[in-house]
Amino acid sequence: MSSSAREAEHSVLAHLGQARVAEREGYGGDALDAYDAALAQLGSDGDSDLIASILRRKGNVHLHRGETAQAEALYRESLARCEATDCISGIASALNCLATVVQRHGELDEAEQLYTRAATAAEDAEETRLTGMIRQNLGILASIRGDWVSAQEAYLRSLAAFDAIGDDEAASWVLANLGRLYTESGQPTQAEESFGRARTIARTRGDTLVECLVEQNHAELFVQQERYEEATAACDRALSLSTRRGDLLRRAETLKLRARIERVRQDYDALIGSLAEACELARVTEDHMLEAELLCELGEIWHLRGNHAIADAVLSEALEAFTRAGAGRAASDAAARLSSTRRADAQGDNDAEQRAPQ
Repeated sequence: MSSSAREAEHSVLAHLGQARVAEREGYGGDALDAYDAALAQLGSDGDSDLIASILRRKGNVHLHRGETAQAEALYRESLARCEATDCISGIASALNCLATVVQRHGELDEAEQLYTRAATAAEDAEETRLTGMIRQNLGILASIRGDWVSAQEAYLRSLAAFDAIGDDEAASWVLANLGRLYTESGQPTQAEESFGRARTIARTRGDTLVECLVEQNHAELFVQQERYEEATAACDRALSLSTRRGDLLRRAETLKLRARIERVRQDYDALIGSLAEACELARVTEDHMLEAELLCELGEIWHLRGNHAIADAVLSEALEAFTRAGAGRAASDAAARLSSTRRADAQGDNDAEQRAPQ
């Protein structure tokens, strides 16, 4: 290799190192600039598989910032390059990335198919870490569908694999998701343990994305335990981290959680403001599942404010979205809310008829 070629390679590696540090610490714009500098250094005739990898990395930054369309375009470009060179590990990575976009759109069956294809390719390429990440993502799908047993099994298998190879970064992701699963399935002690270990890893590594996710999920546990002061503090930390990162999706999810606290406190003006901002962010980030969850919350608020027609329409829209996505647990919850709202409305109409003069 010539000296100029070695200098170019070192320059590319330096840019990639800068991008990874910026990405981990929450400076998405700086990360994108560094990835672009690496791509410019490589040029259009550079190592195609490396270019494909950088494109996926750029896509991940956009995805975490809520810029879903930009992420999808980069993932598809990466997949096309990997298919052209028959890079099996790259194909697996690109399919996994595309599945996260499809999942965000609420198309869970299609996401599962993509994850399954990705897992097969990763296993063929003997990519242990990637296989573990994909299995974790399948666990997230199982959790969305309400299959906690399958989700927990997937998470624990992934965590064991990451611990075996000493991969703290990947382990922290699983621990954050495992803690949320323990919260949802009524296992608070295990949830606290998972959040504690994930937070320690994230802070040690300076990983603001995982730290934000942990704070957000921990706040949900505090709400479940009616520890509202601690929940508010955790939400504030998550909002601060998401703002610093430019992470619109995490901000929307945290606002949804803060709205639950505001509802308990009967601070309805703040509640409506939180839900309105969260809905707008969910639309911008194209997260249809989150948008449907927020519609459920808004439907109940419209019902409480006496606007029953809008409440019925909003809850029906949310139910349709969950049913179409195959999100069984969320669909059942939305159906129960809609049924309860309609019963209350019917009772109100009956009472009004009985009070009317004859």
